[in-house]
Amino acid sequence: MLLYIEKKAFNFSLINYIKKKSQIKIIKINHYKDIFNRTHQDFNYQKSQNRLILAVKENNFLYKGSKFCDNRGYENFYYSTQILGCIYNCEYCYLGGMYPCGYPVIFVNEEDFINEAKKLKNSFLAISYETDLLAFEGIYPFHKAWINLAKEKKDILIESRTKSTNVERLPNNPPDNFLLTFSLSPNEVIKFEKKTPSLEKRVNAIKIAIKKGYKIEIAIDPIIKVDNFKEIYKNFINYLKNNLPLSEIPISIGAFRMNKYFLKRLRKIHLSEVTYYPYEIKNNEARYKDEKELINYVQNLIYK
Repeated sequence: MLLYIEKKAFNFSLINYIKKKSQIKIIKINHYKDIFNRTHQDFNYQKSQNRLILAVKENNFLYKGSKFCDNRGYENFYYSTQILGCIYNCEYCYLGGMYPCGYPVIFVNEEDFINEAKKLKNSFLAISYETDLLAFEGIYPFHKAWINLAKEKKDILIESRTKSTNVERLPNNPPDNFLLTFSLSPNEVIKFEKKTPSLEKRVNAIKIAIKKGYKIEIAIDPIIKVDNFKEIYKNFINYLKNNLPLSEIPISIGAFRMNKYFLKRLRKIHLSEVTYYPYEIKNNEARYKDEKELINYVQNLIYK
């Protein structure tokens, strides 16, 4: 593994933890943007390399969530950007259209994020908004501090959304206000989610997480309109019904949608049937013309 590390980041305990990993090569840098914000980068090549950027976040540890997003009934909605980017390379992910670099940035001053979150009241806080935090759990135990915060602050609902199967690394018996949401898709859609675990492995991870005491939700989002869509999603939902206590697990559903400018950049990275589908553009957002029908179809399969 190659690490680009800001000079001011070396005194943090997170750095020392990661440096204990075998076969680490380090390159010192002045600022993470010297690597992350360069022009003419090869995003897909970078995704194939085992490299990280470690930096110190100097301000804006939490951001106000969009009013168009579900605040889950809380007065406030915030999200954390402790990590920018992801180890996965999903062809439909907006991060590919947002960020110029395929190397994830990990901000090592973990305590600053936690201390800022301690100030929140009656809030929903998403900690894996611009990454898959659980996918990095093998590098550093990121969830431990957030779970401890949930124990301390009962008026905050903390959500970690994931496609990862790293649940064995998580602490047991978290509080009820810590939520683990698994993003699930049919394997015919997972083929567009490069480097992610199969559906079967994710379902097994859900079973393990339930045994460890986690409050679980499932996100079937985004629905992707593939060939033979109805049969594929019918088989997918039947598989979930046969392998999970689906009636006991809340499920959220959404179809593909993306800012048109992010999609334009994403098309330069992925020559894919997902990115080049002829979406309808309204209010600067790309969506399926029959979005409601797609969502209703999957909802009916679940609740039939």
